[in-house]
Amino acid sequence: MSRVVELQENGGDALPSACLPSIGFAFTAAWWYSASILSTTEDLPMRFPAFILAILFFLASLLPVDAADPACPNCAPLPVGALPAGALRLPYRWVEDGMVTLAQNRQSDGWSAALQSGVEVRTSPLQAVGDLNGDAIDDRAILLESRASRRGPYAGGTRWELLVLLGSADGSEYAAAGVTFSLSLRVTDLSIADGQVQTSLAAGDEHFATAFVLEDDGLYRADGEMTSLTHLVRREETLSKIASHYGVTVADLMARNGIADANQVFIGQPLFIQSTQPVQESVAGVPFVFFGLPGEEMLPGDTPLPLRPAQHIVQPGERWEQIAARHRVALPALIDYNGLRLSAAPVPGQVIFIPGIPRKKVLYLTFDDGPHEEWTPKFLDLLARFDAHATFFVNGVYANIYPKLIQREIAEGHGVANHSYYHSHFDKLTLDRVAWDLISTQTAIGVDNQAPCFRPPYGILPPAAWNVVAAQGYEVVIWDIDSLDWKQTDAQAIAAPVLERAYDGAIVLMHDGGDERPATLAALETVLTELGSQGYRFEAYCKR
Repeated sequence: MSRVVELQENGGDALPSACLPSIGFAFTAAWWYSASILSTTEDLPMRFPAFILAILFFLASLLPVDAADPACPNCAPLPVGALPAGALRLPYRWVEDGMVTLAQNRQSDGWSAALQSGVEVRTSPLQAVGDLNGDAIDDRAILLESRASRRGPYAGGTRWELLVLLGSADGSEYAAAGVTFSLSLRVTDLSIADGQVQTSLAAGDEHFATAFVLEDDGLYRADGEMTSLTHLVRREETLSKIASHYGVTVADLMARNGIADANQVFIGQPLFIQSTQPVQESVAGVPFVFFGLPGEEMLPGDTPLPLRPAQHIVQPGERWEQIAARHRVALPALIDYNGLRLSAAPVPGQVIFIPGIPRKKVLYLTFDDGPHEEWTPKFLDLLARFDAHATFFVNGVYANIYPKLIQREIAEGHGVANHSYYHSHFDKLTLDRVAWDLISTQTAIGVDNQAPCFRPPYGILPPAAWNVVAAQGYEVVIWDIDSLDWKQTDAQAIAAPVLERAYDGAIVLMHDGGDERPATLAALETVLTELGSQGYRFEAYCKR
């Protein structure tokens, strides 16, 4: 398929400056010719053909010059069905056909477009000029910035993409290769120098520079792949927040850095972050590479922003026809996808899933310290309403008291895992007591029911105790995002860290036992509503 960039930068009827000399020469020649005839002949009938001939000379000079004419390379006529004057069409992975059409901005040197999804796309005003492929013709690098223009679950997040446009001898350009940057990165500068595309990047408070070179099959890092990163812990940072920032698990951070207590990190402590290899993909026939921070990778279904809600919460007075129209889906498809009956009216608060919207991102909700006679049934009811599943890390003492709640958790598709018997500090137990704690809780849950996972109380597990746990066949599961519901009493404050730091594959810590949980329950509904609208599924991390 053709990859020529469709571009007309001359703004419709305005004539390119490169053509003005030829127009002036033609007009001067025509005027001189007609004047000489009119001054040297006395035959009046000859004056009119000469004057008409002069007009024809002038009109001919206004016709477009052939595209191959080096004096006016941008004067080539547009093909049939071409874009509007000043428009630009570029490869763009976040739409169905892989291409986006942008209009030229009136007050800047860039282009922009507003998509129906509520995402605005714009290009950088900077046009970097230089030669990237060694053909002595100037090339350009352009940045595409995508951001949400709506509030609510659509808001927050910017995706940057770099695209290289190679020039050719006839004055046209074509898209050669691109880079999709991680959502954690912000591109602050762009230039072409010494045959490289040079960028300045920012990740939080950290700033660094890198460069890309153009190869036959795409853009590659000029200074080699980043294989590791050492992060220095800053004030008020937690292990959970650091892991979320780099897209790695807390358990991986603890194992790689020899940390026994997930709650004990100190300012200035160096943490080793392992990297992953970049992913290369094709967008409308143009090779793109994903570039992120160490530990990050671009997964299938990764999107720059939630473009359309994946679910809908029924509001009072809504009808099926209104819901289908709002989400641009056929009414029969909506009804069939959710196993509904058209004759049954929507119920306020009912969760409706939207057909055709991928739900490929997964969040693992986990609940500690239960079961609780009052609150655990309410959490199970709420999860069932959203067709969501979770893992309950239970204490053996409560599993013995409320066996019917354990059976209900299992029957409804949740995972039930070991969280010790009395919620003791494992750094204060003998190894024999650690083994007893595990076995007693497993017996209370039921050997055939317990998932093969263990979460240490308080996230504390010394190396010797870790070996005992591993020897009994358990996977140690910490968490990636702490909702802080163990110290917060406001639902919005509990939901905030989950909404702000959610990513595909993250493990979220909440509690259904140990205390009164109305704020946690309200926060859970917010998380299920907003992240579910963004395409997240909620699954059990560990299940029998």
